[in-house]
Amino acid sequence: TFVGSVVDVLAQAITRQVSHPDPVNLAFGTRVTLLEVIAELEHIMERRLPVDHLPTRVGDVRRSQADSGLLLELFPDLVPTDLVTGLRATVEWFELTRPWERSTPY
Repeated sequence: TFVGSVVDVLAQAITRQVSHPDPVNLAFGTRVTLLEVIAELEHIMERRLPVDHLPTRVGDVRRSQADSGLLLELFPDLVPTDLVTGLRATVEWFELTRPWERSTPY
C-alpha cells in the first residue's frame, strides 16, 4: 500500500471521526510479487538493481493478501494508488531528497 493512500485513510478517519473496535488492514486486495516490484523499479529507474537470491528462511511468508473488506466498508470512496504510480512517486521523492544515493547503473 502506497504511503499516500495510508495518509488519505488516516486523514479521512480523523476528519470524519471514523473508528472501529477491530484492526483495519490498509490493503486493497491486490497481489504483487517482489520480483514484479523489482522489475518495475528497474524500468522506472532505467537501470538494473542488485538482487541476491537467497534460500528461504524459516518464517518467510511466500504469499499474503490482506482482507480489504473492512477498509472499503469504512472508506467506500477511497481510491488506492496503483503500484506503478506509487513506485514512480517514491522514486521521484528519493531522487529529489537524496540525489547522492543514486548509484551508477551496472
